Amino acid sequence: MEDDEAQRKLLVAVLQADGWATFEASSGDAAIELLEKGGEIDIVLSDLMMPGMDGRGLLAVVNQRWPEVPFIVMTAFATVDSAVELLHAGAYHYLPKPTKLPELRITVRRALESTQTKRELARLRRKVGLPADVVGVSRQMQQIFETAIRVAPSSTTVLITGETGTGKEVVARAIHGASGRENFVALNCAALPPSLVESELFGFKRGAFTDANRDHAGLVEVADTGTLFLDEVAEVPLATQPKLLRFLQDGEFRRLGDNQSKKSAARVIAATNRDPAEEVAAGRMREDLYYRLNIVHIKIPPLRERPVDIPALAEQLVGRLADRYQLATAALTPEVVAALTAYAWPGNIRELENVLARALALRSGQSITLRDLPPEITRVAPAAAGIGLLEQEPTLPLDEVERRYILRVLESTLGNKLKAAEILGIDRSTLHRKLKQMQGIAALQL
Repeated sequence: MEDDEAQRKLLVAVLQADGWATFEASSGDAAIELLEKGGEIDIVLSDLMMPGMDGRGLLAVVNQRWPEVPFIVMTAFATVDSAVELLHAGAYHYLPKPTKLPELRITVRRALESTQTKRELARLRRKVGLPADVVGVSRQMQQIFETAIRVAPSSTTVLITGETGTGKEVVARAIHGASGRENFVALNCAALPPSLVESELFGFKRGAFTDANRDHAGLVEVADTGTLFLDEVAEVPLATQPKLLRFLQDGEFRRLGDNQSKKSAARVIAATNRDPAEEVAAGRMREDLYYRLNIVHIKIPPLRERPVDIPALAEQLVGRLADRYQLATAALTPEVVAALTAYAWPGNIRELENVLARALALRSGQSITLRDLPPEITRVAPAAAGIGLLEQEPTLPLDEVERRYILRVLESTLGNKLKAAEILGIDRSTLHRKLKQMQGIAALQL
């Protein structure tokens, strides 16, 4: 949306030359009419100062009615305060006028990726009824979500495996949430001494052991008609495993010290960060128990194998952490997203959450920047980008690797040469000199 017709025609010509289908409007009111009848609009690019409804008014309407559509503001009156105000009001990005075409192209391309991510998440949530804290747009996570929703209505036992911190309990709760069952009862089998696991699971009768001065219902009984989540199920002692197996087979159990059997309709979802087959081979898990648990197996891949999920995960975690610690939420700068995506995350989502909690607490501005991240993450980002180039085309000449890497870093900073120079570890004058030497540098000029 741009009331200056010449400027609007120029932007349309540039975007159409890049393959975009465009809709034009000279005012905020006209833009709303286009949005109402234009089908799926991917991005709104709007001037700030317009007659009638201005850019701020249009931004408020778009955020309310089309929250998944990124809103990019162009303004000739950009200041730090106005930029912060616009970002707090929900703008995806702002561009000062006169607009630099390379920065415009990069911003629009990144905004499209944001639209696609949000729409895919919304589609998955509608399709499988996922709760808001389940995030993932990668092919692996889509398959997991679809398996979860298909198995949810049944009473079938589910085994969830994956490294520590990958979100096994989150997936278990998602299955429970879509099942229609009542209560969700969780037990971390590794958090109890082995001697207490049986009584915690199945309960005990008064007098069953010293200090058993009353009857006590176990979690199997408490979870009746609901879901019993057994985290770290590989830690269940061998002596207790036959009793757990019996319950899984026919729903029967006995309290410790009781000679009468009871029934429970609790549905069991189990999880472990170990390889169950290896536990069986080592004699730490009964083979028949493994097969009974492993009716439906969901294996959650580590975060390093699905980096495409990291931007959406990070955004969701920042919002949740801000609420938890009563802090103002913060946007993630493009270079931060690039750094988070490049890091291997040995601690998976749990580690990502801790890093973002630290960044929220330490940040000095309205956004989370590279200086708010731990050094082990900021060190990896540039190196990982260079290694990626070599892995894709290992025979590239050194100057070509450098050229592509510089362009990649410039893209991640939306064309900000000062930020790019900081990431590259060189001063701005050196970056300018390198850009002038690079073939095709004319494409980066205004």
